[in-house]
Amino acid sequence: MKILIVDDELSPREQSKRLLAEFFPEISVCAEAESVNSAYEAILIHQPDVVLLDVDMPDGTAFDLLKRLPQINFNIIFITAYEKYALQAIKFSALDYMLKPYTSGEFVEAIRKAQRKEEAAESGLKFNALLQNFQNNQQPSKIVLRTSDSINVIQLDDIIRLQADGAYTTFYVSGRKPVVASKNLKEYDSMLKNCGFIRTHQSHLVNSKYITCYHKANGGSLGLNDKTLVPVATRFKEKVLQSLERI
Repeated sequence: MKILIVDDELSPREQSKRLLAEFFPEISVCAEAESVNSAYEAILIHQPDVVLLDVDMPDGTAFDLLKRLPQINFNIIFITAYEKYALQAIKFSALDYMLKPYTSGEFVEAIRKAQRKEEAAESGLKFNALLQNFQNNQQPSKIVLRTSDSINVIQLDDIIRLQADGAYTTFYVSGRKPVVASKNLKEYDSMLKNCGFIRTHQSHLVNSKYITCYHKANGGSLGLNDKTLVPVATRFKEKVLQSLERI
C-alpha cells in the first residue's frame, strides 16, 4: 500500500511519517507534496492508494486539486485546521477527515478506515457531493447517507423530517421512500441545526420549510405539509417557538 502526504508545512508531514513508521510499517510513503501543483504531479506519477490531503495550500485548496484529476481512484483523508465551510462540505459528503492538531489515536483510526478500499461508484458519489457542497461556500446542499446496503445522495431541501430509530435514523424525503441511515439522530442534529432544521423532540428533527402549523393541544405538535404531526417535547418547546418566529 502506497501513501502520498500532502501538506504545505513540514512539521505535519514529519508527524505523519513518524506515525506511519510506528503503527503501519507495511505502508510505504511514495512521495510528499506541499502544493496543489506538486500533489497533482505526484498523484499522476506514483498512483497512490491513499492521500493524506491538507485542505488549504499556498496555490489553492484540496478541492481545486480534485477537480483537476481525470479520476479519483484512491482513498483520501482530509487534514484541516477548523475552517467552517470546508469542514461542513467534508462532513456532509461522508468523507474522512482529521482536524489539526490530531492525536496518534485519531491518525491510526483514519488510516485503518482508508485501508478498507471503497467501491469506485461509492467514492464517486461522495466526491461529486463534496465538490457541489464546497462550491456553495455557505451551506451544503447535499448529504450522503449510508444505509446497510446502499449509499444515497440527497438534497437537503428534499428532506421533510428525521426520526430516531435506536442507533439509526429514518429520513423522510419528498418524492421517495424513507431512508434508514446508519448514524443516530444526535449526529444529524449537530450537522443540520444551522441548515433550517428544528429539533422538536428527543426522537424528531424537522425541516422548517415543510412546517404548516403549530398545534397547542396535547402538549404541542407541528403539522407538516405531508400531513404528518410531529410532537413537540416540553424541553424543546421554547426553542421551537422561537424558531417558528424566525421563519
